[in-house]
Amino acid sequence: MNAIKKKQLLTIVCCICFISFLQAQAISLQSLLDRLATSNEVLKSGKSQIQARQAEVKSVAYDRLPNLNTMYQATVGSDNNVQGPYLSMGVIPSVTGGSRAYSNMNPVAGNTALAGIDWEAINFGQYKAQNDLAKAGLLTQNSVFAKTQYDLNGIAAAYYIELLRQYELELINQDNVSRLQELLTSINGLVTNGIRPGVDSSIASAELSKSVVSLYDAQRGLAQTQAQLSALTGLPALAILADTVSEYKIISTGATYAFSAVIDTAHHPDIMLFSSLYDQSRARLQLDKKRFYPKIFLDADAWTRGSSLSSADEFNSLDQGLVPQRVNYFVGLTLTYDIMNIVRKKLSTSVTKYESEASAHDLEQAKIDINNSLQQSLIESDYQRKRLNETAHQLASASTAYEQQANLYRNGLSSIIELDVALSYYIQARKDYLDSKVGYMRSILNYSLVTNSFNSLVQTLKL
Repeated sequence: MNAIKKKQLLTIVCCICFISFLQAQAISLQSLLDRLATSNEVLKSGKSQIQARQAEVKSVAYDRLPNLNTMYQATVGSDNNVQGPYLSMGVIPSVTGGSRAYSNMNPVAGNTALAGIDWEAINFGQYKAQNDLAKAGLLTQNSVFAKTQYDLNGIAAAYYIELLRQYELELINQDNVSRLQELLTSINGLVTNGIRPGVDSSIASAELSKSVVSLYDAQRGLAQTQAQLSALTGLPALAILADTVSEYKIISTGATYAFSAVIDTAHHPDIMLFSSLYDQSRARLQLDKKRFYPKIFLDADAWTRGSSLSSADEFNSLDQGLVPQRVNYFVGLTLTYDIMNIVRKKLSTSVTKYESEASAHDLEQAKIDINNSLQQSLIESDYQRKRLNETAHQLASASTAYEQQANLYRNGLSSIIELDVALSYYIQARKDYLDSKVGYMRSILNYSLVTNSFNSLVQTLKL
């Protein structure tokens, strides 16, 4: 007998150690969020987009640089010309060749070297508008990234709560299977001894099979939730185990912290995104106005020329044409303005103006949506709290009813049908209580997401 007790004690100790090992391996919500931030491909893409906008800001800052053109050319050909002006279409100024009454096909060598600066020195605010638009684009991309990460954190938290639900649901169904297995063994003994009819054994066997199927469903649900979290975080699915301590923290202290936290909807990622989109639309409108303003260019050129043809129309050796002989320079300011820009500005800015107004309306709607979500989350949390209290009473009553019905059945004072009804009601009460706990936890986390206190909630409660 002592050996049996020692064996039972050893088994209990092993079970406790095994449960402690599983609890030690359980993953926290904060660990999931940290892994999400570093391993999720959507967030990696968002970071790359931010780097692209940063590069764009840097690139636009260099738009003020002037154009510096250099050229060198050596040629051999004839040199015949006639009197009269012509318009040069290239960067080399117009030149006049030999003007004579006949054509002379003797070759002439020549060289040209040119360096010129073309700088849009003043465009009345267009450069600044371009920089402002690029910076607004960077802020918008940062806001998009922040909202994406916030949404993914909310999704991960929802799946984490579902992980807790599926884990406990599996425990409920496993407990039900074990309970029915013991009950079936007891009923089989009563049927064998003729105390109970054989139909009781059949009913108990059918209920056992039904409970096993429910257990399979719960195991499938748990595996699917683990797979979803694995896809979000990159962690192996089997390594994502529920941390039941988090459930206690959320229910016991989560509501107190969440509903006493400062409401910061003004800096909610949704509001910040639409605010940055509005600022970007205004920056685009300013650029659209500035690009139709006049422009002042600074031009500076210097060039040298050489020719084997002398000013007296003498054809010298070709190598003399490769030596620079004349130097010229040019410096000037050019003011340009297209009169039709008056019409273009009015037509073009009307488009961006209405787009900016649309962004302003989107921002106001986002504020309305956040305030509405805040009110809805308060209503939901109040309902879930009341529901949790009532289902706790339901569970206590159902547990008492089952124990009493089981005693009546063992004493032959009730039927298997009555016992089955009591057991089903008890199991359903446990599931209802589980659903109310999950609903309450979800309402707390959702409220923290709406009020922009989710991250501080997770860190403060050490979830």
